[in-house]
Amino acid sequence: MTKEIAIYGAGGLGREALALIHALPEWKIAGFFDDGVEKGTKVNGVEVLGGKEQLIHWSRTLSVVIAIGNPGVKKSIVQHLNQAEQLTYPVLIHPRALIMDSTCAIGKGSILTAGCVLTTNIHIGDHVLVNLNATIGHDCVIGKYSSIMPGANLAGAVTIGEEVLIGSGASVLSEVTVGSNSVIGAGAVVNHSIEANVTAVGIPARAMKRTS
Repeated sequence: MTKEIAIYGAGGLGREALALIHALPEWKIAGFFDDGVEKGTKVNGVEVLGGKEQLIHWSRTLSVVIAIGNPGVKKSIVQHLNQAEQLTYPVLIHPRALIMDSTCAIGKGSILTAGCVLTTNIHIGDHVLVNLNATIGHDCVIGKYSSIMPGANLAGAVTIGEEVLIGSGASVLSEVTVGSNSVIGAGAVVNHSIEANVTAVGIPARAMKRTS
């Protein structure tokens, strides 16, 4: 039996989420929601049904995926929608994602895309994005709302705080901690712990500025 799911966010990540849903036969798409796109617009053949207020007042139970890459924006949307008890947030895992064993725990609303690899004893919080071909090593912990962008690599025992963005192609070496609300730039190599609320770039990564 198929279940209905909607996507909040009709941009590039939303269209990628739509392709992921099409690869999962247990789901059928209800539509997009996006406050920045006019209601009735078709995106890849799927109608935009409104914005957050339309979702909050949806008349029946509905599963929703939040297709927003920016961690802070993603968190604010989820917090706004949490007042609607009829909305649920399933985990979406692409058939071509590899989770090596059952010791990996994945929080509600998280998205694992094609080509990503998780090894063992990993904990992923709620509403985390693990994007294309990212790899996550043993004993990693990833906090709520974080986004791991395409091709990023987390080695063993890495701790990522909440609302962290790990840029495309970045590498975080073993036993390193990245503090909450930080940004790791694309291609950076993080070989030492990074405090909260900073942007770090380069090889090796250095904190350049505070993010808040």
